[in-house]
Amino acid sequence: MAVRAGELRERVVILSLVENPDGTGWEWKEGKTTWAKVEQTGKRSLFSTVGMSRPEWRVTMRRQPLTLFQALRWRGHFLFLAELTHPDRGLIELSAVQAEPVQCTVQRTKVEKNALNNPTLTTERVLSFPACLTEKYEGFAQGDVHDTLTHTLVAICPKAVTLRAGEVVTIGGDRFRVQIEHTLSEYKNEYEITREVDA
Repeated sequence: MAVRAGELRERVVILSLVENPDGTGWEWKEGKTTWAKVEQTGKRSLFSTVGMSRPEWRVTMRRQPLTLFQALRWRGHFLFLAELTHPDRGLIELSAVQAEPVQCTVQRTKVEKNALNNPTLTTERVLSFPACLTEKYEGFAQGDVHDTLTHTLVAICPKAVTLRAGEVVTIGGDRFRVQIEHTLSEYKNEYEITREVDA
């Protein structure tokens, strides 16, 4: 169904990922504000290839420079862009999910030689980056002394953010280890991250 200009009544802000000037990470920066029609579709969006789906939103706006590397802010909500189409010559239509990003950090280390020529790990730098989190599953493992619960999340990151299996990601006060990397998407990277907690 065609969208008329009068239906574009919602103000949305276009967000772009920028690298911090000091090279310590990335953050979303607000840019242009534009008018759009925002509606829930009643469907669920597979915005993650390995995480759980979320309710889908459709955002329609006048055609303008916009890619899936960007995001939107609407009524205070962060809209993660999953798909972009051109329903007609003058409009673009976006499939999105509400998924508020959290700020994460990863500590990068490197091996150096000490005065005795022995290898030692030193902190190279700490990088900060935004990620949208979704549940994957919870597994149960029988431990030797007590039972532990493995909490697994999927961190969906902008394409510029690259993590390596084994690295530790800190989110709030919790530390997660990167288990599996999913980097085939052109617009985002996904990482399965886990932490163990007492059952």
